[in-house]
Parts: sequence; C-alpha cells; structure tokens
Amino acid sequence: MAVTKYEKDGKTFWRVYIDLRGRGNSTARVQKRVNGLTSEREANAEEKRLIRELSEQITRLEAQGLSWGDVVDRWVAQQELFPTRQYAVATVPDHAALMRNWTTPWLKRSASELNRGDGREIDRLAEAAGKNGAFRKKIKNTINVIYKWGIEERLITGVHESPVFGLEVQMEREERRPEVLTSEEIKSLLRKAREQNHPWYPIWVIAVLTGCRSGELHQLKRGDVEVISREAAIEEDQKPFHQKRYGFIRVRKSWNTRFKQVGPTKAGYWRTVPVSSEVYWFLMNERQLERLRPEEFLLPRFSDWTKGGQARTLRAFCIGNSLPSIRFHTLRACFATQLISTGIPATVVMKICGWRDLKTMQRYIRLAGIDEAGATEVLRFIPTEEAVMEKVVSLYDHRKKE
Repeated sequence: MAVTKYEKDGKTFWRVYIDLRGRGNSTARVQKRVNGLTSEREANAEEKRLIRELSEQITRLEAQGLSWGDVVDRWVAQQELFPTRQYAVATVPDHAALMRNWTTPWLKRSASELNRGDGREIDRLAEAAGKNGAFRKKIKNTINVIYKWGIEERLITGVHESPVFGLEVQMEREERRPEVLTSEEIKSLLRKAREQNHPWYPIWVIAVLTGCRSGELHQLKRGDVEVISREAAIEEDQKPFHQKRYGFIRVRKSWNTRFKQVGPTKAGYWRTVPVSSEVYWFLMNERQLERLRPEEFLLPRFSDWTKGGQARTLRAFCIGNSLPSIRFHTLRACFATQLISTGIPATVVMKICGWRDLKTMQRYIRLAGIDEAGATEVLRFIPTEEAVMEKVVSLYDHRKKE
C-alpha cells in the first residue's frame, strides 16, 4: 500500500496503489491502482476507501477457498512429499496431467463453486472427444480423490461432496478384452526371436518368465539374483515341479523413463520373484551368470529401452512375424494369466508381480477362467451311447415277443 506523488505536464498529482493478500490463503490476492488525484488529502482518503473495498473482496475470496487448479497443484505436492498407498509416486504426474487436460474449464474457478452440472459438463466433453467409459470413469475417480482431499485439508470450504460424486458414467456394453497371448503364441514369439537371434530375445524371455515390469527389468543386476550351484540344480531337476527351488530374484528398483532416473518399484516396495528351472538354465547358459559381477546389469542394455522404446520394438517384431501385435507390458499379463490358469492362487501371483490389491487381478482371473473351471461338469443332458443302445435292445426284445 502506498501513496506517491508524481509530475505530469508540469502539474503535481498523487497516485494510490493497494495490494492485499489473504491471511489464510496466500493465493487470494487483489490489487488496484488509482492515478490522477489532485491533492495528498484526496489521495489519503482514496487509500482508506480502497483498503475497505479490497479487504471485503479478500474476505469473499478466502471464504470461497482455492481455485481448482491450486487444489490440484497442492495435492501433487502433498503426494510427492508424503506418498500414500493409493497412488504410486510415479503415477501422480499422470493423474495431475489428467486433471489439467480434462478439467481445463475449472482450473481458474473457485473449487467450492463447482457443482454437479459442472461435473456433467466435464463428462460430456470427454465423451464428445471419443473417450470410452473406462477413461471417463478414471477422470471421475481422480476428481473425487483430489476434491475429497481438498475438503479434508480445508482448502475447499462450504461443501461436503465432489461435483462428480454420484455421477453415473455410462460404460460400454462390450468390455475390451485385456491384451494377452495364449501359451502357443508366447512360445511362437520366443521361438522366432531366438531363430532370428533378435537382440531383445533375453529381455523378452525374462519378462514373460518373471512378470517384472519393463523399468524393473531395466535395473536388475547380478547382485539381485541369488541362485543355487549347477550341481544342486541338476538334482532339483529330478524333483516334482512344486518342490523345485533354484533361487530367487529381488526386485528392488525401477527405471523411470519420464524422469530419466532410478526410483522404487511402482508399488513402492521390493519383492521376491522365484527363479524357475527355465529362468535358471537360461541365465546360466545364455548369460553365463557366474561371470557377472554384482554391480553389473543382468540383461542387455539398449538406448531405445532407456528412452522408453520397448513397446515399439516388440510391436514391430510381432507385426513383421505375423504375430498378434502387443505392447511390452502384455508380457507381464501373459505371465500372470498363465500362472493363474494352472491353479496358482491369485494372492501368490499378486505378491510375485507386486500388485497391491485384487482389483487389477480380477481381469486376469476372469481371462484365465480359473474360477469357472469345472463348474459346468455337473450338467449331464446328452444321452450316452449305453442308454441309447439299451433302449434299442429293449424295443427289439418287445417285438420278438410279439
């Protein structure tokens, strides 16, 4: 706040400049400047009037709370400082970008003023852009999470529910089937990659046999692998499959392509992946595991992989070999589906893959059909050959008696 004197065209004038910020909300700010006052007394009177006027505006702004854009920014900062189990640190920027891209009309508006009509508008915009129900539901869920957090943190005042709370998002009748390969397609993929001596062959093998994410495989080192000796492995080969023990892989770190840095796994914790006989002998024979030092990377290193081109490379290979076009992450889905289909409990697969809840697993459980397996065996409607022949014999005997 200031009253200043200045000269113009040989005359003396006064100007008043007021700049006020909220006490509880530093983003609440109002400014105003008045020029051309002819006396200092007039300027002082104008200053007092402006202070009263702008103070009332600040009070109204603080009562409204932060803008939606400010709430989103503060939520991101909170998640980065104090990560929660709900969202992995690596996915927080994705959710923030989702909000900035699809709730653009809200960003400068007071969050407390948003209502159910505003929520329907956002859903209509996404639908008009051709987004499916699953994507629109993701927008809705993210809005709910951030808005609820804003209310709890008292950044959004005067309301108790999100503007999309209870909003029904129409889902497509036909759910998109998860991208996954059959057992024969997996074998065909790896066989052709080996026949062509494809440089990515070792990476694809370990991906489909461990279920690790691309970034996790990128950071695997010899020191993360603990295996038995060759002599012990030969003895293990003779045991039933459920008794075999070749070692394990500790999945500790992950490469983040977006930020070009090494960080924790997506779930935020390390996990153990059992080494199967296939993984053991592949590492021993193809990669000569004994010769690697603990600090050396387990798999080949490619610049395309570091830059995030793993999906593009795999798709190009599949298309060129008349195989179903898949992304790299599909290899992880193949691993999970194949395990579940053979009767491995979903909770065990969750631990191996690093999923935090069953929600993600449900698609693969349905795809594997393990819950439904055998359920229809109780039905017996088609007549058996024995029953038919018995009827024929009975009729024949009846006619013979006549």
